[in-house]
Amino acid sequence: MRFDGFEFSPKLIQARWTFGRLPSEEAPLLAQTALELGYDGKFTRRLAGEMNPTFYDLQPLMPGFLAELGIQESISKEEAAHVLARFIAQAIVDGRVKPYVGASYIWREIVRDLYPNAPKELMPYVGNASDYEDCHYFVGCGSPNDIRREIEDGIIQYSRELLATDSSEATESSLPER
Repeated sequence: MRFDGFEFSPKLIQARWTFGRLPSEEAPLLAQTALELGYDGKFTRRLAGEMNPTFYDLQPLMPGFLAELGIQESISKEEAAHVLARFIAQAIVDGRVKPYVGASYIWREIVRDLYPNAPKELMPYVGNASDYEDCHYFVGCGSPNDIRREIEDGIIQYSRELLATDSSEATESSLPER
């Protein structure tokens, strides 16, 4: 899944960096965008000028860059996972990310990474992305396209619920069971 269509967000940058889902080659572009938006500082300028940086090149720059973006506190990997999932859920609801693509990313990139301690409220994305892929095996349940539309609707509805509640209160009630 690509994040270049997401609105610039220091919190999203922090979550992706902390969770290990910010490719090093994207960091200079993000710093250039930050400069265009009025963020400034020696770390932002240095990062914006990097050519083909590696993860190790970014290590000393990212804390200062995040501070120059107004991010003063670090977050844990688990907190970053929640932030990242909520950004994706919002993009699903807004129609900027296709429901299956977002659910699949949450499954493969967030839940798998945190397994077996993955947040319970993210598990419906796993089941629905899996069902989406396997729906042609569902005998007597209708056409695969109809089933996929139903699953997508469920992913959108669950994303709305996830965004409307505190992450600890999210329920699995709106997702279709298979």
